[in-house]
Amino acid sequence: MQIYGIVFMNNILGLAVLLSLIYSRGLTWNFSAKVLMVLVVSVIMGCLASFRKVFPVRTSFLAYLLYPMSLVLVYVLGQFK
Repeated sequence: MQIYGIVFMNNILGLAVLLSLIYSRGLTWNFSAKVLMVLVVSVIMGCLASFRKVFPVRTSFLAYLLYPMSLVLVYVLGQFK
């Protein structure tokens, strides 16, 4: 269970550093569609991972299917800029 806490803290720290650099330097953020898809995929896989300790093989099939879905949705969302 400690590994989940370590991974979570590492990701939050990295996100906080990235967002603070963007804010402090006044940079523009042009990656909303990509970040949204990373968030969606992370939430889907995180919800599945939070309920299990051992992962069946079918979980990997879902993860593999989320990759092309995210590519298509990034392309579609990128058209609405």
